[in-house]
Amino acid sequence: TKTPADMVREYAEVSQQEGTEELYQELIVEEYDEWYCESWTGDSPADELKEMADLIYVLYGYARVKGYNLDKALERIHQNNMGRMYQPDGTILRRDDGKVLKNKDYPKVELGDLVWV
Repeated sequence: TKTPADMVREYAEVSQQEGTEELYQELIVEEYDEWYCESWTGDSPADELKEMADLIYVLYGYARVKGYNLDKALERIHQNNMGRMYQPDGTILRRDDGKVLKNKDYPKVELGDLVWV
């Protein structure tokens, strides 16, 4: 199974489109706008899902041209989120809107070694 980074790398190699930071920044904004419009216009869930996947795809493209290991970063973020959701007493605190509040004393995630460039 290919990771999202593998798929984006394959696309760049086959299409011979190296891309630039600026190109991917524009694509991210474009795909975000398309997702945001799909979400509020009442289009089908499949259309919204397609726009979400497009947004992730161009984010991976941006990470690729920047030299970031986004797959590993997501793994570490997940592990960190799982740990920092617990307060020192073992409870999980939430804001009124449901967002889980971080344990302010939990160590921050380290990602510096995942930058290839």
